[in-house]
Amino acid sequence: MNNEFDIKNHDARDPNPWLAMYLDSSIPINSSTKQALMRDNNSKSARYILPFIALWSKITMFFIHIFKFFFPRFFNSSKSLHRILAWGLRKFVSPDANLLIFRHFHVGSEILEFIASNVSGIEVKTSPLKPYDFNDVKEDLFLNHDLNLYNFIINLNKELKTKGLNITQNDNLNLEMISEDQFNHITFPNKWTNILDLRSAIELFTPFYQLFLTAK
Repeated sequence: MNNEFDIKNHDARDPNPWLAMYLDSSIPINSSTKQALMRDNNSKSARYILPFIALWSKITMFFIHIFKFFFPRFFNSSKSLHRILAWGLRKFVSPDANLLIFRHFHVGSEILEFIASNVSGIEVKTSPLKPYDFNDVKEDLFLNHDLNLYNFIINLNKELKTKGLNITQNDNLNLEMISEDQFNHITFPNKWTNILDLRSAIELFTPFYQLFLTAK
């Protein structure tokens, strides 16, 4: 744990908000993930690089939006997008941010499986996405993640409406799909170039989404 999250370094006249969030235990959260999240939000990248990347991202997206208005099908390539994403994650994103990104897919898949297994009377198939290396990213990981979410919500509500059902309390929850490990089964690169925090990575990658995917 970083020194800034040591209670001994608390300054009552200038408290660290991330220390406050780290110490707050009102919402249970995986401990290694919480440390990664607080370090990521308190990183130099988030404090000093993010504002410049966010500005660049908005300006770039403005011009890409104009370009795509006239050429909506130009540069459309999910494969190219995900090769860029995989390369960028491996070369420039910090271990903490990569952990949060990869864990996001695992937890998201488990949440969908949990809902599908615990809403009585419905049958909705899920397509779990649980990447274990950067090669998995190249298989349209981010796009498939979004498609899974939208399709799941549509199919779930279609089932509910068709069968006249509502989501009600379930006293016998199936929890077999929920993992309790510390998500330490992936080793992320930690070279001098791996400095970008999560929000900077998102801002940096968003224009590539806009360029290589259709508006829908």
